[in-house]
Amino acid sequence: MVLSLALTACQDSGSANSSSGSLMINYASGKTVLQRNFNPLTSTGDASPGTRIYMYQSLMGVNVLKGGEFEPWLASAQKLSADGRTLTVDIEKKATWSDGTPVTAADVVFTFELVKRTPALNSSGVSFSSVTAQGQKTVVFQFDKPAFTQVASILQQYIVPEKYWANQKDPVTFTNPDPVGSGPYTLKRFDPQQISLTLRNDYWRSRIQVKQIRLPVVNSATEISQLTSGQEDLSGGAIPNLEKQYVDKDPAKNGYFYPTYGSLVLVFNHDRGALKDLHLRKAVELAIDRPQLIQLVTQLGATPISQTGLDAATQGKWLDPAYKDAVQTDLAAAKSQLQQAGYTLSDGKAVKDGKQLTLDYIEVAEFADSVQRARIIADQLGKIGIKVNVQPLASGTYTDTRAKGDFDLASYGLAYGAVPWQVYNPLLSSQFAGTEKGGKAQTNNYLRWRDPSTDDLLNQLANSGDEQTQIQLTRKLEKIIVDQVPFVTLSNITAGCAWSARNWTGFPDKSNPYAICAPWNGGPAFENVLAQLKPVK
Repeated sequence: MVLSLALTACQDSGSANSSSGSLMINYASGKTVLQRNFNPLTSTGDASPGTRIYMYQSLMGVNVLKGGEFEPWLASAQKLSADGRTLTVDIEKKATWSDGTPVTAADVVFTFELVKRTPALNSSGVSFSSVTAQGQKTVVFQFDKPAFTQVASILQQYIVPEKYWANQKDPVTFTNPDPVGSGPYTLKRFDPQQISLTLRNDYWRSRIQVKQIRLPVVNSATEISQLTSGQEDLSGGAIPNLEKQYVDKDPAKNGYFYPTYGSLVLVFNHDRGALKDLHLRKAVELAIDRPQLIQLVTQLGATPISQTGLDAATQGKWLDPAYKDAVQTDLAAAKSQLQQAGYTLSDGKAVKDGKQLTLDYIEVAEFADSVQRARIIADQLGKIGIKVNVQPLASGTYTDTRAKGDFDLASYGLAYGAVPWQVYNPLLSSQFAGTEKGGKAQTNNYLRWRDPSTDDLLNQLANSGDEQTQIQLTRKLEKIIVDQVPFVTLSNITAGCAWSARNWTGFPDKSNPYAICAPWNGGPAFENVLAQLKPVK
């Protein structure tokens, strides 16, 4: 792997430096071998780094730093009718595909019709009665019922060119090996250890000075040395003890920016018999020591937050004040909940029918920090007698195992959007839960939660355009989450990057928080970062 990376770097003009206009990024994909898959429509994580954001774009992005405001990207404007049944989207007049042809309303219509008829691509559950083109640059969506909460999902849909996708028999498995996108970069070279992109000379949106981007497989054990040497310019990965191990060594050149982005949750598989018991779920919730997890593992800026998954600092208007505080660790109460679930505590073990309660916790093997977190949680649950088997899996295996429901516990992050419905609907709607006999679940209801009351509230939210009504309905959902514990909220999550100013300057930081700099963050934020970078002379 090291030899392959070195060879690829030589073939792509050597080390990352501003004189060659090259930027080396740790995309933090978790992959040890890259596949030539540039399909931007799948949400399974199969697509290679550089597909979305760099080569393909959505209509708009959601700016979490500005309270969920929409930010134009492929679309220049959008307007929803007062009754919520008609959405008009204007496509940027200057937008073109990398083959030089214009991005048209027909391309957008094609993409949405494709997604609608292909459930595996419709992870956000977008639904509309019709979508039509009005001229070359205007698209009109019609809805049978108010679609106030669907607007964000529609605007965040990535768009593909009709002429290259119309004849694909299976858009889910199509790997799109020779991508033609609307973004600022095109594929220069593919290698199983590195993807190289080159800046379009006809790009229509931003003036970017970064001519080449290299996205290699990065060895996390040597990442700090790569950053300090100037070989790597930006990391979207989790660097343990970042301030002490990296920033403090050279504050003038070593920096970071990690603002709040969403929440980190531990989910139960509700198709597993033991986990159907609310008392058991409450026991797990009460046994977890959130401050310890943050201290030992989680990124800078993380804090324990409400069990609802909403951070009071950024989601305060939606959050019921009764639920604003994080759940406190209480081992005695956790053991009491286990006893109410029918377990007896014997020799430090939670036992029922002569067997110790044992849970399987899956995690992505390539994410060392996530595996460490899983092991700490296992130790914490061990204090109330629960045995937890941590199972690190290769990313592809993990994705399949999680979708099939072959686990008891798993953890993942949830990104905030324009409204909390964007978090709760894919997480808790039964339409994404798969079947109890192993039918694959979809993003993000891998917990396989099926609850009529939850579905009813989500549907009411989708039909409401009044903010006060939305707040009331959201708080009713929060009550279900607090009372029924479908998942356990561990902390907020921060998203951003660590950066080296040896080759480039202009990265965001606390004093200039203009954009989230995570290289995998959807929407135009990272493109905005690239447009701000200037080479060191």
